[in-house]
Amino acid sequence: MTHTRPMHDDEGTFAGWNFAAIECPSCGDKHHVYFRIWESNDGAYEDRQYRCWVCKHTWWVDGIDS
Repeated sequence: MTHTRPMHDDEGTFAGWNFAAIECPSCGDKHHVYFRIWESNDGAYEDRQYRCWVCKHTWWVDGIDS
């Protein structure tokens, strides 16, 4: 199943924040990037939201189901 439209945050639930061992694409920081998993209310989609706590840049990575 693929996303047929952009999903809103309130169409699913977030898990807690976890450390991500990746570099922020905005500022390059490698020590303050965290992610949380978002799962759609119908259970069909699971995506990751990343955030750099240094520069506040936020980005999404779609799961394999998107």
